[in-house]
Amino acid sequence: MATFALCLAMPGCELLPSDGPSANNVVGNAAVNKKADPKAVMRFALVGIDARVTQDAEQFYQPVPPPVPREFEGQGSFGRVGVGDVLKVTIWEAAETGVFGGRGKGAEMAVRVESNGTIGLPYAGRFRVAGKSPSQIEDDIVAGLKDKAVQPQATVIVADNVSSIVSVQGDVAKSGPQPMAKNERVLDMIAMAGGAKYPPFETMVRLTRRRSTMAVSLQDVIDRPENYNVPLAAGDALLLTRAQQKFLAFGAIAKPGEQIFSKTPLNLSDALGVAFGLDAQRSDAMAVYLFRREPIDLAARYGVPPLPEDQVTVPIVYQLNLRDPKSFFAMNRFPVRPGDILYVSTAPLAEAARFFQILSGATATVAIPRTLGGNYPTGQ
Repeated sequence: MATFALCLAMPGCELLPSDGPSANNVVGNAAVNKKADPKAVMRFALVGIDARVTQDAEQFYQPVPPPVPREFEGQGSFGRVGVGDVLKVTIWEAAETGVFGGRGKGAEMAVRVESNGTIGLPYAGRFRVAGKSPSQIEDDIVAGLKDKAVQPQATVIVADNVSSIVSVQGDVAKSGPQPMAKNERVLDMIAMAGGAKYPPFETMVRLTRRRSTMAVSLQDVIDRPENYNVPLAAGDALLLTRAQQKFLAFGAIAKPGEQIFSKTPLNLSDALGVAFGLDAQRSDAMAVYLFRREPIDLAARYGVPPLPEDQVTVPIVYQLNLRDPKSFFAMNRFPVRPGDILYVSTAPLAEAARFFQILSGATATVAIPRTLGGNYPTGQ
């Protein structure tokens, strides 16, 4: 009994189980002990979540669609010949005998578009075709054969389309170059690549065309196709990447820890649902808190004046009282942002119950030696 009591009195007793040094060992062995300065503690504003605060926050964080660069406006470049394409050219002329075989006999040839964007044909010479449609090239061939052939006619077919390729990379089922069969748009090309691996709300789409880039979520492309489901052009690059959004939940929560957004936008009722709600045995329904740094503009809407140390954002702790039925309507609209900290305080009686439970356990532990050391029959 004396040994047991001595161990309780000595925090560093090595007979007790531990997974690391005690607090006393850490503090006692520190080379420098810099204690927290109470004057340096960050001050924050406490804002109760009600209908007006919810409306202000909801309006402030209303999604604003990013602009579409001018490079992606208009039609794509499908149907235009590019460098590396192989063209099947057939030329006819009206004369019985002519440079291309005579009447009714067409001369067929295959030519590849050179790196400088040109092709060369007999008698017609060399001319630029990159960026032109097959019908425009046909007109150029006929113009080049003027006075060299009798009433020439030409047909041009793209036999091997090398230039009309879109590169689809990242989190898709089948990444790699995808040929353009028609005027495909962003969603068409993603479908041709087997679709995205992850849900649209956590998938970012990055479209690059020469020096211009458009980056939006796949959910935005689906919800606003008139803005973001733009026609693709040869040489475009599509990159799909996963971008999970997270918040933290602590305290009297059924499932504390890091939480993943189940959708976007996410409201406070959704967030509590992701964390499986409050712990019914410990939580204080009047003390649900959300910690976040808010822009000064939004704090001003609440009537919270910035402190001298607040240059851009103001630390705000939102409080939700779930004992008030009106709070359930507010939490269904109040937005949760990535990086938020959700905390539910423990009810006072739960703390008291825990204390008595510890006390009861300690009393039972101390009583064990007395029981073991009791007077047992000796057989006399």
